[in-house]
Amino acid sequence: MCTLLYALTVSTSSSPRPKRRLVTKTVTVPGNFRRACDEFNSGRFFECHETLEELWQQERGAVRDLYKGLIQVAAGFVHIKRPNHFGADRLTRTALGYLAPYRATGAMGFDVEAIARGVEAVNRRVNELGRARIGEYDLALRPVYAFDEALLPAEARRWRAWGFDEAGEALPMEITVVE
Repeated sequence: MCTLLYALTVSTSSSPRPKRRLVTKTVTVPGNFRRACDEFNSGRFFECHETLEELWQQERGAVRDLYKGLIQVAAGFVHIKRPNHFGADRLTRTALGYLAPYRATGAMGFDVEAIARGVEAVNRRVNELGRARIGEYDLALRPVYAFDEALLPAEARRWRAWGFDEAGEALPMEITVVE
């Protein structure tokens, strides 16, 4: 016999949480890459995660895991800032798995090898600090997110990436996201 218990949660806050809604917006892959790099490099890791996730949710091809790896690196830094050792360790390790297939040749203009080497160093430092000292992590030790926009047309063709035409030119794409 199974018994289900339900709990009623009463908010004690005077201002209710704003309702989330679906919005349609126009994005380009290079535009999201530029924004994600700026966000990551300035320490806005959650925002970087969200920006890259907009692309990841649309991509169905082989480059999808590149986006997932970059997202997980950013999410790992969200955990470093909290400071949550378990989350930082887990996400930086799994990010390396997603980035591994792209390390030798790079992808979508990113030097994935350089990013992955940086993430390996981050993971080592996170584990040196351990749970008790993770709050001491120096965010200046993060890798740098950068991509070469000139490589995008060839890379878009190579990976048959979403958001590009057959010549590899970026297209404005409408997406629906929760805001």
